[in-house]
Amino acid sequence: MKRRFFGRASAVAVLLPLVATVLSTAPAHAMGTVTIQQADGGRNTYRDAVIKIIHNALYVTSADGKGTLVINRAACSYQGQIMVCFVTNAALVQSGKTSPLDFRSGTVYVNMTSEPQALSMSTMKVPARGIVSSFTTQRGTSVNLVGSIDKVVK
Repeated sequence: MKRRFFGRASAVAVLLPLVATVLSTAPAHAMGTVTIQQADGGRNTYRDAVIKIIHNALYVTSADGKGTLVINRAACSYQGQIMVCFVTNAALVQSGKTSPLDFRSGTVYVNMTSEPQALSMSTMKVPARGIVSSFTTQRGTSVNLVGSIDKVVK
């Protein structure tokens, strides 16, 4: 049975581990793809996630609007045109409840330019006005996000 995007509180412990994914240019419409790789080998892919940056926090909302992953930005710096952030706080908002996520590590790469940008010492590229993120939970689940940013509010 396929799990719903950010399905239950039990999924919270399994969420978060974004390990860089193969990138190309941004899709024609501003949407993202989230891939969750469970430690036990299970894998789910969720397309058409909405990606927003609001007041320096990243919001990734499932296509059905039922779950939102909120990643607070911290420890950010620039590598050329790409902003690189090491995540220090993340939570899942679902059914009116906010649950902190127990991630082990995570990095967010943001490209606000109109051209794809190569990651430092890599052949991978971050899409134009796009984001690439990879996180791992304490339980070994990894979450990867690739997409273009729908909205930015400073």
